[in-house]
Amino acid sequence: MFRNNLPIRCIAYLAASTAVLVMGQPSASEEPPSKPIQILNPKLLSGDDVAAHRVPLGIANDYKPFIARLKSGDLLIVAFAFGPIQGVSGYAERALFWRSKDGGKTWGEREERLDIQGREFGLTTLHDGTLLMTCHWLARDVFNPSKHTHSKIFRSTDEGKTWSEIRIGPDGFPDGAETVADWMAFEIPVEGPGKFVTCVGVSMQHGRENAPKVARIWRSNDSGKSWDKSLHPDTAGWIDVDGFFSQTVTFRTESGRLLHPVRVDSTGPHWHIPGIPEKLKNESGDQGDRMILWESDDDGKTWRKHRKDGTFGTYGEMYPRFLTLKDGRVLLTFTIRSNSTDGHALGLRAILSNDGGCTWDFKHDRTVISDVNHGASGGGFGNTVQLSDGVLVSIYSYRGAEGKTHIEAVRWTLPKSR
Repeated sequence: MFRNNLPIRCIAYLAASTAVLVMGQPSASEEPPSKPIQILNPKLLSGDDVAAHRVPLGIANDYKPFIARLKSGDLLIVAFAFGPIQGVSGYAERALFWRSKDGGKTWGEREERLDIQGREFGLTTLHDGTLLMTCHWLARDVFNPSKHTHSKIFRSTDEGKTWSEIRIGPDGFPDGAETVADWMAFEIPVEGPGKFVTCVGVSMQHGRENAPKVARIWRSNDSGKSWDKSLHPDTAGWIDVDGFFSQTVTFRTESGRLLHPVRVDSTGPHWHIPGIPEKLKNESGDQGDRMILWESDDDGKTWRKHRKDGTFGTYGEMYPRFLTLKDGRVLLTFTIRSNSTDGHALGLRAILSNDGGCTWDFKHDRTVISDVNHGASGGGFGNTVQLSDGVLVSIYSYRGAEGKTHIEAVRWTLPKSR
């Protein structure tokens, strides 16, 4: 029914909406105030609670959302669903979208797109308004004709109404490679007014000795319409269960330095944080993974660990997303997926860098965006965007007491500095 039998496929708009949200929100007298956002261990920020406007989205078991601010100023959220589809036999994951025209105060209908298959989507709005969206596609997905796990890049020039897609691999990778990609693209300015090279990091999981050989940065001079796949960055021989460009982002600071937190698997050789006792020895699955921060000063050609060992947060902290704020500070939004060290339940957190990403303090001015998760997984994943008036909008998922995942968007503003 749905096949990917062409290298690039233009996808007609199909919105099979399975749930509708009312555009108008209840009045303040009808709606209890949203849970505020807390600032833990304030040092540079005021320690006062931050007022938050939270909006629940979608239906139970919608999962792992990502938000982008479009060139028009509208907001677009993508997540994925994995419930049964009437008339389709087998497991299938597909994209969900929500849109807001008022800065996240209200949201439109839940758009379930059966024609956009995959999981863990990430969105990037390029300088010209083009949208790029990466995802992972499981081998067991009934719509996956290859029957082998790989990643894809989607592209839209009409703010997400229609999409084309390309597969990452199999060319350039060993047979059966599980190809992966960063969740976000990044852009490098080049000579000429308003000109940029668009870049996406790609690699493979479970690579062993092949991992450093196949890591690439795809580059495009036409906002992702075509790609030069030849750049083979020097990743200092990095090998781990997750690829170098996998389940993370690459971020360009205002100074031109690239920041790239690499996810480190708890079963691998790099997981232990130097100088502290080993923890989570009995952790099952990948909940206890952590991050190592890498940097590049030459547009991604060569990489080194930040401050020698790259320590970036602690065990169970992952899914990093960066945002340059209007005042020049850099906001890091990340997920506590296990081993919470701040006294709050799993969920979304944020911290600030006041020096362009050179230093990070995970203990002070720690912002608790969400902490309502129940159980050992399900919380967080999302990211943050900033509106023209300075308001921040974050998105996240959490697991409810009944064991199902739910999605919320929240509007908030950073407190003033002391």
